[in-house]
Amino acid sequence: MSENASDDVDPTNRLTDQATNLTIDSVKGEPIVRLGLTVTLFFKHGETAQIKQRVAECFTEFHKAFKTQLKWQFYNTLRKMTASSFASCRRRMLASAADEQFIWSIGSGTLQQVSEYRLFVMNTPQSQAAFDRSCLKMVLPWTILLEPGGAERYEQWLKFLCDQVSAEHGYGGLACTLPYDGQQHFPLEYQLARQYIGLMVDPLPHIESLRMTDHIKGVSWFTVLGSRFVNQLGGNDALRRKLSVRSDIVFQRYDHGLIIRAGRLPYLGGPAEDPPAAYIQVNNAIKPVRVKATGSLHAYSMPGKTFGDTASAAWYARFDEKLPGPLNAGDCCTHTGYWSSNGMARSRCLVRKGQIMPAFSHLKGRTQWFWLEGVE
Repeated sequence: MSENASDDVDPTNRLTDQATNLTIDSVKGEPIVRLGLTVTLFFKHGETAQIKQRVAECFTEFHKAFKTQLKWQFYNTLRKMTASSFASCRRRMLASAADEQFIWSIGSGTLQQVSEYRLFVMNTPQSQAAFDRSCLKMVLPWTILLEPGGAERYEQWLKFLCDQVSAEHGYGGLACTLPYDGQQHFPLEYQLARQYIGLMVDPLPHIESLRMTDHIKGVSWFTVLGSRFVNQLGGNDALRRKLSVRSDIVFQRYDHGLIIRAGRLPYLGGPAEDPPAAYIQVNNAIKPVRVKATGSLHAYSMPGKTFGDTASAAWYARFDEKLPGPLNAGDCCTHTGYWSSNGMARSRCLVRKGQIMPAFSHLKGRTQWFWLEGVE
């Protein structure tokens, strides 16, 4: 939790209060923005019979768990959810050709409604497999975190989905839930994401997949790293050593990689709050494999109202540490860490946030201190 957030505030109570600010209805009273708890995974071989079978198992388990909530599904056309229509879509997906792209979505709302329960998949046909990725996205109500064992059940779903599709990378946490056909509401998501640093911007993962073949999107409450990316970051043991200095960063293996959790519960943040140290630490560790050419998080750009290329690049870098500027002797220290002065050789010293930057009695001019590094 941020230094600016009270330690006395129960995180679940705080999320309850914050969720009201992410609950937006249209003038007709229809829900257009809700806070959701999501999982997005990118994977290879979505054109193969083996992976299609595993995706079908994901949909079967999701349908079984949330059957009473699921009202609609989309496979080429929108249709009501029934046992027979679900079985029909499942058969069509399994029978699809290797070079056929399919989109299958089941949820509690239609294309124009917010679905608080949803499972979505878009595969990559064989002809595009070398330069694109398939993606799977799950949406649940964030309120599952208020239920006894709710966070653990969410984590079990995350691991199950990772294992099923042999996830190459992905993320899980809090995000705006918009209608499937909700691009007109992107300005609302843009404004909310600028207020809440922990909010994942994730409306169109099937479009972003083109940029996710060799890089990952970045840190969230859960960050999923396939073995390929773990190895690029120095290997499992090195990554664990680097991050295990914090007790609130937790690791879990899945069949094809590593899942990293930053904090006991997901973080939203708020105006004037510092980013959580756990998110910053994970971000620092995974930054070498984070996507560089970010493009736009939104399908179209309205300058100042949606995520264009510049605003998107800033969002991807939101957990990057900003190096403190120089301080003068007598100033209040802004960051705990090691500083060095231009007034004396070998002057490296540890100064804690709030302390007064030292002065040297033999120097009459201004003494400046320059940031070297932080402390764990």
